[in-house]
Amino acid sequence: MNPRTYEELISTTKMYELVTERLDETSAAKRPAFEGIELNHELVELILDLYDTDSDTDFFHQKLRRFSLEEIVAYIHASHRYYLTKKIPELEQSLLHIFSKFGQTHQLLASLALFFNQYKNKLVKHFKLEESLVLPYIKKLILAEKGGLSKEEVRAILGENSIASFSEHHDEVEDELKEVSVIIHSFVEGNEAPPLPYRIFLNQVELFEMELRKHAIIEDHVLVPLAEELEKKLREAL
Repeated sequence: MNPRTYEELISTTKMYELVTERLDETSAAKRPAFEGIELNHELVELILDLYDTDSDTDFFHQKLRRFSLEEIVAYIHASHRYYLTKKIPELEQSLLHIFSKFGQTHQLLASLALFFNQYKNKLVKHFKLEESLVLPYIKKLILAEKGGLSKEEVRAILGENSIASFSEHHDEVEDELKEVSVIIHSFVEGNEAPPLPYRIFLNQVELFEMELRKHAIIEDHVLVPLAEELEKKLREAL
């Protein structure tokens, strides 16, 4: 196997793990929403394509929208759980390792620790808001479409909520993580390469930032449009 093929294989394997690792954490016993909904293999492959390339086009979004809103919500649930229970703790562990090696007097470390803790709190709040308000609302829409709610209940739900407010704050939350890379790179310019723990942390941050960008694409261009279409359908049926 030539080096390029080997590198491509490693890269593809990493992307596949990014998409599927979170699903291993989502056994039927742990899944709180849509019991019995298993993620479609084709959906996983399409999401893998999204993670492996910059296929952020309307044609690609339309391909993802062929899947049910239930399947998309199940994937978003799994991603949130993966970020909150695995990725963020891993970043915290790396930061603690840097503390143990270099102490709290290092200027770069102080900047990183301050920013990351602030960012982590904001991101956790962002995910929990979606989990407590947005996704339950979408699940009520799905239940209503299946005839599980009366017209009065549907009218009350639609009168109190709207999916339109969901997409207002995505970019600012996902984009802020880039600041960690900026802090490290600004320190490195004109200095020797950062120690290994910093490089590991930087790689983790850049990978997580990519994760969040792809996650936002799925939410903004697939989840939200599908939910808006369902909202419109339910309103027209009243």
